[in-house]
Amino acid sequence: MRALETRGFRVTLASNAFERERDRTYLAGPDSERVDQFNALLRDASIDAIFFTRGGYGAMRILDQIDYEAFRNDPRAVVGYSDVTALHMALARETGFGSFHGPMLDFDLFEGLSEPVEKWLWKMLAGASPMKLDFEREAVLAEGEAEGTLFGGCLSLIVAMAGTPWDFWIDDGILFFEDVGEDLYRIDRMLTHLRLSGRLRSLRAVLIGRLKNCGSDERAAHSLLRDFFIPLGIPVVCDLPFGHHGNNVLIPFGARVTVDTESCSIVFPDPATAIPEAR
Repeated sequence: MRALETRGFRVTLASNAFERERDRTYLAGPDSERVDQFNALLRDASIDAIFFTRGGYGAMRILDQIDYEAFRNDPRAVVGYSDVTALHMALARETGFGSFHGPMLDFDLFEGLSEPVEKWLWKMLAGASPMKLDFEREAVLAEGEAEGTLFGGCLSLIVAMAGTPWDFWIDDGILFFEDVGEDLYRIDRMLTHLRLSGRLRSLRAVLIGRLKNCGSDERAAHSLLRDFFIPLGIPVVCDLPFGHHGNNVLIPFGARVTVDTESCSIVFPDPATAIPEAR
């Protein structure tokens, strides 16, 4: 909170920020409390942005109770990653507006963002455009150039949402994903699920963040990713600065983006605060 307040923002802490479900301690309080608090924030016109404290599990449990009409009528920045992927997908599906895969309070902002990442955060939230994210040549798994609508998040949540009413997949889109604590065989299984469903064939590019504690051998992880994506003939970039390692670059869900492995750049040409692109 102090990290935000030092930048001049007025911070309101959600009333249930420290709650925990008594019987199911993996949940941050009962579903009713969590959805009531989230809806109250969506309905409060004085709130310009909602930053989540942390991920974990539980967002999927409340998707059928969210006041999507409130967000549609008064969209504002909703920022988080990991379990918050479910909310990003549902908000985009129900309202047509994008939110933001990005830093949370308990890890990223508490530990502190690097200067470039923090500048990127506030510039993007202020609607600066165009914005360009550079990456290293070593991050390229497959060469190419592409333009499309960006969607994705935490891979395990993307797969878990498949088949639900809030499943959000864009044919001819650009998929971004990351994950944490998943053995390589589990990453393999999730990607195989997407391949067998036919979804991977529709992609224009793939952007992969940092896979934290996903196998002990980076070469094996890269080999697995190549097996799945190189046959698609699309650009693939890995080890991008988003994911559970912290210091997350803000990524606008549902934004138009161009990827070019020759110039080693990802360009966001439009103001992220005005995205009606998601569908």
